[in-house]
Amino acid sequence: MNEENEKKVRIGMAEMIVARNPTIISTTVGSCIALCMYDSMNRIGGMVHIVLPKKEDFDKGNIDSVQRYADTAVPALLSALISKGAKKEYIKAKIAGGANMFPILNHPILKIGVNNANVVKKKLADLGIPLVAEDTGGNRGRIIEFEVGSGTMKINTMDGKERKI
Repeated sequence: MNEENEKKVRIGMAEMIVARNPTIISTTVGSCIALCMYDSMNRIGGMVHIVLPKKEDFDKGNIDSVQRYADTAVPALLSALISKGAKKEYIKAKIAGGANMFPILNHPILKIGVNNANVVKKKLADLGIPLVAEDTGGNRGRIIEFEVGSGTMKINTMDGKERKI
C-alpha cells in the first residue's frame, strides 16, 4: 500500500466506520471487542468498537448507540457494509479484544470481555458471516489496526507483542 495515498482513521468506544481501500482503521480495546468485517472482492471493510454484550442487559429503555452492544453492532456493521456496496457472500470477520482487565478480582461483571466475544461469535454465526481469525481473551489491552484492502488485522498488546491475523 502506498503510504501517501492511504487514509488512517481512528475510532473510539461505540463507534463504527465503513471505508474503501486504501484505509487503515484503528482502535484500542481492553474488555471491548474490535469487530472487523470486510469484502476482499470489492475492497470494502469496516470496524465497530463493541463495549457491552447485550443491549437488553444494560440499556433499560434509554436510546443508546447500537454500536455499543454486540447483539446490535454485528448486524449494524453488516448492514452498513452492504449499503456501501459489499456483497454478503464475500464478507468475512475478524475479532480482537475481550480481555479480563482485572484478573485478580473474581466478580461476574468483570467477565464482560468473554461475554462480549461470545455474543459477537453467536451473532456472526446467526448471520452466516464466517469468523476467519480472532485474538481474544487474556488480560492485556490491545491496539488494533485493520487494513481494509487486504483484511489484515495487526494487533499490538500492551506488553509489546505484535501479531497479524
